[in-house]
Amino acid sequence: MKARRNGKTIAGWVLHSLVGGVMLLAGSAKVLGLFPPEQVEKLGLGVPIQVIGAGELVSAILLLVPRASSLGVLLTSGFWGGAICLHMSKGEPFVLQSVFLLLTWVGAYLRVPGTFASFAVYSPTDRPDRKE
Repeated sequence: MKARRNGKTIAGWVLHSLVGGVMLLAGSAKVLGLFPPEQVEKLGLGVPIQVIGAGELVSAILLLVPRASSLGVLLTSGFWGGAICLHMSKGEPFVLQSVFLLLTWVGAYLRVPGTFASFAVYSPTDRPDRKE
């Protein structure tokens, strides 16, 4: 069982490394001003793209740091959710952003299986918080 859990943990790390790596590259390009200005205008972003890039970098770093990964999953989910909404509002495809959001959550489940423990369904007598 330990080998299986270790395999799941490694798979989760691989997924988070992929998502985090993409975010680090894209965020760095935005912060350094390498993001094409015509793309920024096309998206109609009023916020300086460097601010979005900085948020992307912080989210990616927190996702990859083991002690902060739960906060990283939350921030990364918000980032990808915002990217999905932006592309939906412009009538553009948003499949890639949705895939990265899915990879973020699957990676979280594989790295820390208890991530979704709060979603467990208990009968009224089996609830762990109930003491009799």
